[in-house]
Amino acid sequence: MQSNLAYLCEDAMAGRLAKLVPGGHTATVPAAARYPSMENPFRFSAELTSFLETV
Repeated sequence: MQSNLAYLCEDAMAGRLAKLVPGGHTATVPAAARYPSMENPFRFSAELTSFLETV
């Protein structure tokens, strides 16, 4: 999962990493930088729950 304000993990890098994991994908947490679980907890939880339902 990435945030739209993070500058160390670009979209391209996140995409490459996701391709290494079977069934991997990326998700963006808006209005978050370093700690998406604290900066936008509702969106983070929704993305995490969605992912966990596929495992």
